[in-house]
Amino acid sequence: MLKPRSPLQIKKSVIFALVLREARSRFGQRRMGAIWTLIEPICHLLILSVLFGLLRGRSVTGIDFPVFVLVGMAPFLTFRNTALRLMNSPKENRSLFAYKQIKPLDTFIARVIVEFSISACVYAILVFGFAWYGFDMSIKSPIEWMLTILLGVFFSFGLGMLLSLIAHALPSSTLFLRMMFFPLYFISGVFVPAAYLPHTMLPLLLLNPFLHLLELIRSEIFPHYVPVDGVSVQYVIACTLILLFVSLGTYRVRRLHLISTKNG
Repeated sequence: MLKPRSPLQIKKSVIFALVLREARSRFGQRRMGAIWTLIEPICHLLILSVLFGLLRGRSVTGIDFPVFVLVGMAPFLTFRNTALRLMNSPKENRSLFAYKQIKPLDTFIARVIVEFSISACVYAILVFGFAWYGFDMSIKSPIEWMLTILLGVFFSFGLGMLLSLIAHALPSSTLFLRMMFFPLYFISGVFVPAAYLPHTMLPLLLLNPFLHLLELIRSEIFPHYVPVDGVSVQYVIACTLILLFVSLGTYRVRRLHLISTKNG
């Protein structure tokens, strides 16, 4: 006779199964899935290193430009990909909602776990390659760095859920929501320090939590990197809590629509 399981045990089993399914769909069905996950940041690095090397030289604020871009670009791509993957989660997993144990929130959590795990592996490979090539890849404050990365993942989780609910209610907005991330490359300090951005626009640019996250991450890696005035971890925490409150509250109201309608 099977022993009855608690709701928490059922939830853990569901998420574990969804993680395995998500990982298999990412790498098992598409041969280029795993390869592209590694090629994308490498292509970004090569193109930007050549371009900015010709324009500005090979270093930024005394830091090798490829290293500078890597420690900002890798987290940004993680946050962006997490949000975009969550946006499509209900639609791509709609058939699973026929099982009463599986809820849309479970698919969100599974995708965050898979995306973060993949990004962590890719970043580790790139760091090892950079260190082998001779770059200094040490981290000044590893604990604070990891906590900031996790904070960014939680922020992306809330953002991805909200984008998913918007895309479900307004399917025609999906393209616009995707395109929204393109200007963020330039206004989040992925390529250059925030100090290089137009100072007259800096108060407006500091409304962007991604800019705060990347500045904090670089200050926790590079010993002599100083974030611009106005960068605050408290601001990111506040934005994350508000975003989670809004997205989870909206999900609570709309969860049955995500399951029952074809847009879900």
